[in-house]
Amino acid sequence: MNTTPFYRKSAPVEHDRRLMWRYAGQSLLRLWSGMAILILCFIVVLLSMQSSIGLFIGMHPNLGATVAFNILWFALIPTAVVVSSVRRRLMELTDAGTPLSAEMLSSRPRRVLLSPLDPLTTYNVCAETLSGLAVGQALGYGGPAVFRHSPFTGKIVLGPWRPLWLGRSTEVVVEGESGGPVEVRIRRRFGINFFCVQRGEALTAVQTIASHLQAQFEQRDRALRAIKREQELERAALQSRLTALQAQVEPHFLFNTLANLKYLIRTDADTAQQMLDHLVGYLQNALPDMRSVSSTLQRELALVRDYLSIMQIRMGQRLHFRIEAEEAALAHAFPPAMLISLVENAIKHGLERASRPGEIVITATLRNGELRVQVCDDGAGLTEHMGQGFGLANIHQRLQLLYGERAALSVSAAQTGGVQAMLTIKE
Repeated sequence: MNTTPFYRKSAPVEHDRRLMWRYAGQSLLRLWSGMAILILCFIVVLLSMQSSIGLFIGMHPNLGATVAFNILWFALIPTAVVVSSVRRRLMELTDAGTPLSAEMLSSRPRRVLLSPLDPLTTYNVCAETLSGLAVGQALGYGGPAVFRHSPFTGKIVLGPWRPLWLGRSTEVVVEGESGGPVEVRIRRRFGINFFCVQRGEALTAVQTIASHLQAQFEQRDRALRAIKREQELERAALQSRLTALQAQVEPHFLFNTLANLKYLIRTDADTAQQMLDHLVGYLQNALPDMRSVSSTLQRELALVRDYLSIMQIRMGQRLHFRIEAEEAALAHAFPPAMLISLVENAIKHGLERASRPGEIVITATLRNGELRVQVCDDGAGLTEHMGQGFGLANIHQRLQLLYGERAALSVSAAQTGGVQAMLTIKE
């Protein structure tokens, strides 16, 4: 059917004469091949009934001539129909302004698509698309296509009816390896339509399937790119928030330490010199890693040891500390400046509020992929302001940003008095 508007005439089309003769010749050869198969089957049946046929021919001596005459008519009439059909098809192409091409003559045209997705995702997209109603209607099936697939071989076959090997079926094969190019091969399979005049249905079917799959590949690729871009933006935002939180932690610790040093300089120069040496050592180890997202427990324990040594100089006999860590836990990843905040809270809210000597005990264990770091003090115990300070709020935020549900911080009363803070991180 010509869909060109009346006010726009199609440019005249001249078909390649060699393709026209080839089209007519192939159509006749396919017809005669089909007829030859039927005649051969007929002869086989006659030979299997040779004794009965011989008796029948004896009774009708002109039967052979009659059969030959009927076979001749049986061949000539379809031949005329094929020639008429070929001529009509060429006129339709001329009216539509479409030149005859070699692919239109083929009963098994092919297409190859390159998928931007990995092999498994590509196969799943093909299966979802080809089993849908849209493709079946686009192919003229009036509903979803009859569908057969094999995930292990990456092959999908669809057609209008069963058995698929008999009708106008199309095969889609996904080939490729992860990390490499993935090809989707689309081809028409051999069927009884091979013996009919080719009117371009095979090429149309392959092109229709290819266009639907290409559209789905592009849509899925855009969606995956959008998700990846969103994840990158979220990661960048996370990094910015972590940097801002750590920037708040650094002056929080340093200001308190410098205030202590300022006091000691006025009261005890020798002790102030010792504190300054500890502070310099601490800063030499801490500053290069203060902006990193991750450290190790061993490095954080070393920083805490320096910090507690500084605080011990300031508090004298009022502060004692012990650090007990399993060897296996030392190399475990740990957020920087987080343990310092827990120890600082133990001193500020626990030991400094108590009017007696106190002790801070830090333990670290690793069990079944779960790191547990505990900071215990035997100071004043829980108060109504405990857990509301900047340090603990900062730790909660950073744990949520870094680990989500895989990390937690709990603060509770210790059995021997004071407070214990337990930080857990799961792999």
